[in-house]
Amino acid sequence: MSTDRDVTRIVRSWLEEGRTALPDRVLDTVLDQLPTIPQRRAWWPVRRLNEMNNALKFAIAAAALLVVAVVGISLLPRQGGIGSSGSGETPRPSASPSAAPSQAVAPSSIASPSASKALTEFPEGPLQAGTYVLAPFTAAGEGMCHTPPQSGCTETTADDTIRFTMTVPDGWDALGPWLLREDNQPPSGAGLSFNRGAWLLSNPCKYIATDVPVGPTVADFVDAVAQHPLLDTTTPIDITLAGYSGKYFDLQVPADISKCEPEPGNPSSGAIYRPWEPGIYAQGPGQRWHLWVLDVDGVRVVVQSMDYAGTSATRRAELQAIVDSLKIEG
Repeated sequence: MSTDRDVTRIVRSWLEEGRTALPDRVLDTVLDQLPTIPQRRAWWPVRRLNEMNNALKFAIAAAALLVVAVVGISLLPRQGGIGSSGSGETPRPSASPSAAPSQAVAPSSIASPSASKALTEFPEGPLQAGTYVLAPFTAAGEGMCHTPPQSGCTETTADDTIRFTMTVPDGWDALGPWLLREDNQPPSGAGLSFNRGAWLLSNPCKYIATDVPVGPTVADFVDAVAQHPLLDTTTPIDITLAGYSGKYFDLQVPADISKCEPEPGNPSSGAIYRPWEPGIYAQGPGQRWHLWVLDVDGVRVVVQSMDYAGTSATRRAELQAIVDSLKIEG
């Protein structure tokens, strides 16, 4: 292309004349050739990066090399040594590598659970053992009200700064804000999620809008679940987790949910059993939910672990250890 030759000619002329300022026309020409690539959302699989065609990748590499060459030359000392920085070093940008889906993602390099550094979602795929910080309620739809909000349900931004620090053992996977083992599927999977509690469905097997109003407090949610005629729960007890008081109870998903309705228009979704919404629905028949409902500085927070009768004692112990390791900061 003639543009490539023009750039080469301009740069050579600039060097031969001994100039020390980068001509604007060179920078403008280079920038015009750089492709604009939209930033992808963090939850997209890394493999989407490999779907770029070879021509586009070559163009990006060529343009990037040209920018590096021109900018590097502009940093050379002027003739006679005037204007030299003296250090001879150029600051090195920090790298942010993306792990391939088949590789375990390393723990976040977060030293303290600050709101600006916490993850809103885990990196998708296998996780390396380590400490992670998660702020799951900053994402849209992860609050207390259904979308669009039910009449009488008021959402709050007070949960946006709540973050969880946890220690995750080796062998666990992540999907969005959820931790998984064996995909949280029967007969022996396990999982962990964080939610706010919400309005209930009068029939958890019907794909209907939430129709049982629930207030914003710990007692509102716990009492509504305990009094629901179709939910099999244990008697709530007083507990403290991560320094916050609340209630704990178990919920047993029925052994047969085959008659539950699928998502309308999507029969492949299979039977869906969901006691409240927003919230995670049952990942299989007979799943056991263990729920810590906490008051975090006036905001209701639900820590929910999940397993099955067939989940090994080792896996259940790992799951409990993650819960025990939790530190919560509002």
